[in-house]
Amino acid sequence: MDARFRPPKKSDDRQWAKVIFLVEHGFRFQKVYDKQGGVWTRVRYPSSLEDALLFVKTYRDQAFLVANDD
Repeated sequence: MDARFRPPKKSDDRQWAKVIFLVEHGFRFQKVYDKQGGVWTRVRYPSSLEDALLFVKTYRDQAFLVANDD
């Protein structure tokens, strides 16, 4: 996990589900950028699991490769 990661409260199951989903898809709370025209802007991480689904699809090229233990 990136040093900037701040875990949710232990009791916040929805936020933990989002964190687990993002990490499983290679997002360890590293910086993620979006390019519009010639300008790169930093993207905020999603606030919900529903938003995380689109986030993973949109920025999958910036995800860390996830090793498969099979």
